[in-house]
Amino acid sequence: MLVKNPKFEVSAVSPKQYPKLGLPEIVLVGKSNVGKSSFINTLINRKKLARTSSEPRKNSSN
Repeated sequence: MLVKNPKFEVSAVSPKQYPKLGLPEIVLVGKSNVGKSSFINTLINRKKLARTSSEPRKNSSN
């Protein structure tokens, strides 16, 4: 998979807030400290698109 120009689109908490772009979507599921944000950053070869923290459960979504 080649990811070109990745960007943060929206943080949605309900279906009415979901983007209506018609693009493929990928879902990552896991506990708070399993490295989902680190995986996203590695996948797109960026350091800070998905925010990470050295302290568990303290990333930007909390």
